[in-house]
Amino acid sequence: MSLEPDLRFFKEDLCDCCGICFQRCPVLELPENEAKQEIKKLINGDADNSLVLQTCVTCNICDFACPQHANPYGLVLERHNETRKKQGLPFMAKFIFPNEPENMWTNTRLLMGEDERSLLHFWEENLKNPREEVLLTGFYNNLLPYVAQTSLLEELKPSIVGSDSMFGMGEDAYRIGFLEEAQRLGMLAKQKFSGMGIKKLYCFMVVEASMFTDVLPKKFGIDFDFKVELLDDWILDRLKDGKIKVVNKLNREVTVHDNCCGRYMNGKLPDTTREIMERIGCKVTEMRHSGENALCCGWAGTVPTLFGATSGNPLHTLLNLMQSLYLRLQEAEATGAKVLVVPCPGCCAFLSLIKVLTNSKMEIYLPLELVQMAAGETPVHKHDQRAWDILAVTTNLVLKWFSSPKRFIPRPIDIEKPLPRAGWVDQTRIKYFGKLYHSILIQNTVTRRIIAAAVKTMIKRYRVYLEKKKRNLLSQKVV
Repeated sequence: MSLEPDLRFFKEDLCDCCGICFQRCPVLELPENEAKQEIKKLINGDADNSLVLQTCVTCNICDFACPQHANPYGLVLERHNETRKKQGLPFMAKFIFPNEPENMWTNTRLLMGEDERSLLHFWEENLKNPREEVLLTGFYNNLLPYVAQTSLLEELKPSIVGSDSMFGMGEDAYRIGFLEEAQRLGMLAKQKFSGMGIKKLYCFMVVEASMFTDVLPKKFGIDFDFKVELLDDWILDRLKDGKIKVVNKLNREVTVHDNCCGRYMNGKLPDTTREIMERIGCKVTEMRHSGENALCCGWAGTVPTLFGATSGNPLHTLLNLMQSLYLRLQEAEATGAKVLVVPCPGCCAFLSLIKVLTNSKMEIYLPLELVQMAAGETPVHKHDQRAWDILAVTTNLVLKWFSSPKRFIPRPIDIEKPLPRAGWVDQTRIKYFGKLYHSILIQNTVTRRIIAAAVKTMIKRYRVYLEKKKRNLLSQKVV
């Protein structure tokens, strides 16, 4: 069950069990002695008593914090890989695998308009054409294709490419410790883009960009022969040279969510985001956790539920997801800012989900949308609507869980194949839930307040459960 040597990223010979990795972790924030105990448990393979394995949301700060450069995050991934090989993954994990009919992309498309589906089709077809410069949409960005409907991207629109089948160049596979698949997808991505003759690749999402610049080259030895740049940097350059003209200073107080992958690429994305905000007239008020110490948006709060004692139980997966998302939203609300700026479309989609479920008044925008407003353009801003769509897809998945095998063995992903279609029963249910969640039965003040109260109560009680579980795990000493 052990990994090949080239996929073992943890350097045990360098680790002195100082515990700094888990002291600095924004989720754990453990005292020194307890942090030392936890790294020892992880090294010893004591998965059942490891707080780290049952808590880690894959924010990877432990690697950046480690003074010995021992890559403790690699050990988390290795332990998850071992568990996956022994027992597979729970049914709910099919949500993120693009080759499974239950995946979120296929099913969310059922609730999109023809304009969005046409965009997605165009981007997929564009992958077949040789070109030297492309803008890669990103697989989570493809849940929000409407954000590309702006004149600011007119110069890049003919070169936009992307397919959900590419699975973020293996990023989600990497996050859950499916390291062999991440490596394979990286090699396929290299073959694909080399065949297209690409010399420069812009990325909508730092997730894919960091796979090209950091993870695949430095962890898997897969190098790419083209230059990679974030779309955010392209936008900032055009603000600087006047190609994007600010005609309406926004004069808004905002707070910025710095996502996990923003720590890669020498940590340039947080600085870029803040400079964009400054140039369009926004004042940034920082959250308690920001920059290199930022919390994950919460979407990766599902990861520990795939491997722990409660793995396979969709209730725990959903509750851990909601409480993780809400933790970040609460930090944003505590700043007093009315606008949360979220550079990652994936983070944007899922923070919008907890926003609608808790009936929060926080406005959530991508930097591109705020730049549109500063340039005098009205963005196609429908994150709340898409959040309810994703909830409809999730509801169907939970219902399907009751009549499905509880675990599965992930199959290799073919990046050249189109997404599989959901069955007609699933399609019918998803469309029904989509109509229900957008209907007046749900979208009225009373129902929204009831939903918010119920969600907040569940999150509060679940956090009590997690705190008790944390105390129990910390009490387990290394033998």
